[in-house]
Amino acid sequence: MNDVLQAEAVWGCVNQMNRHINKHGEIKPSSQVIKNWHEYNNDLWKVFLTGTKRMIDNGKLNVSYWVETDVEFLLEHIEKCADLTENVLYPTQEETARLPDAVTHVAKHKHGKTIKSRTFRTMMNVREAVCKALNIDLPNSDDSKGGLDPTPFDKFF
Repeated sequence: MNDVLQAEAVWGCVNQMNRHINKHGEIKPSSQVIKNWHEYNNDLWKVFLTGTKRMIDNGKLNVSYWVETDVEFLLEHIEKCADLTENVLYPTQEETARLPDAVTHVAKHKHGKTIKSRTFRTMMNVREAVCKALNIDLPNSDDSKGGLDPTPFDKFF
């Protein structure tokens, strides 16, 4: 897979989240930027997650072990379930209702998380790691409105 495409996918997702924080404040699961994830497909998720994994492996992103484990888990989950829906990680409510629990709630008894909540958590942690690597001080809070530097991608990639 093309390194530039992966970097652009990671930056594109992170930049969307950062622009939301800059304009609206804290990202919540009900925020429009998150609702847009229903429009993603498995290929985009794989490019994003593979790019994230590559940056972790290359030492460009410093994340906790459990974040790296979640990235790997989500990649594997897409591979296992891709033939059931075009968006395994963030299907619409209608799709979620028709999908088997094994697709939407893997090991919920163990982790207490749905796939959507695990995806949300992973994306937020990746956003924080990318921001830290780029020296972007933009916490996910309402106090961060208006605090975004628009040029960090050029500095990092």
